[in-house]
Amino acid sequence: MLNDNLPADAQILPFYLADGSDDVALIRGRMASVGRPANSILERHDYPPLVATLQAEALALAACLSSTLKFDGVFTLQAKGDGLVRTLFADITEAGHLRGYTAMEDNPTGFQAAALAHDPSGSVCLGSLMGSGYIAFTVDDGTSNGRYQGIVELDERHLSDAAMKWYENSEQLDTIVVCAAEHGADGWQAVALMLQRIAADGGKDDGASTPKTNEQARAASDDAWHTAKTLLGSITRGELLDPALSPEDIIFRLFNSMAPHSAPARPVLDQCRCNVEKIESMLQQLAPDDIDDMADHDGNLTVTCEFCKTHRAYHKDAIPRL
Repeated sequence: MLNDNLPADAQILPFYLADGSDDVALIRGRMASVGRPANSILERHDYPPLVATLQAEALALAACLSSTLKFDGVFTLQAKGDGLVRTLFADITEAGHLRGYTAMEDNPTGFQAAALAHDPSGSVCLGSLMGSGYIAFTVDDGTSNGRYQGIVELDERHLSDAAMKWYENSEQLDTIVVCAAEHGADGWQAVALMLQRIAADGGKDDGASTPKTNEQARAASDDAWHTAKTLLGSITRGELLDPALSPEDIIFRLFNSMAPHSAPARPVLDQCRCNVEKIESMLQQLAPDDIDDMADHDGNLTVTCEFCKTHRAYHKDAIPRL
């Protein structure tokens, strides 16, 4: 197998589906399987099960979508709502360093009610946890390309629906996204699978085959897109989340009639980017009264990273000398 060097549950697999007659790519795809990093991330947080599932879906979706973009920085998925979950956050660097966290209300009864209403055979309903608000997809490129953001209202049913709406608004390309996550006997499994139609165009005459006209190319694209959607609709949630099936296994099982071609997979790691220098710089900017208010009775301040839950303690008398 091409990607045996990477764990099956810690990778993003790029692939494309081709026209069987002349092997022309008609559909690009990505499958992100991030159960391993999601498991270590979620172990550090005490989320209600339904919230943890939504966070796992967000981690998989961020990894999947990021791999369709060229950037040298960070891709971020961030949702803000007025419901039980106030903030849902996941981001990933171009190197595959993944992190995430959720900010939520202290309302055990509300989360119990949401869990009872949840259909375990499907993805988490955004409205039941987040209410009204928005979801932002942001590319923060460290190069001269700068920062790009697309925003979608939280009126879509699932995270995958919001992602498809973003693609519809930003790129006007036919796109299908499915997400699934669950906690099983082997820990968390979290998967996002995306198909995107490549714009049809007539072929060039390279002497190897008869070139297609634009109309023929569009017809081939239409047929391939219909077939791919039908095949994707046949996959079950159990197959997507089966730890015994690698991303390559799933893609070749699902699309074997469409000449699937996979590229080398990209690794995904649980890797926080909290920075001691930034933390200490922030502390140095605090007013003395604020430092006194934040310190405990022994004069210590503790700073906790929301992502990795690392605790860093400082004595108030040492802050001016940091």
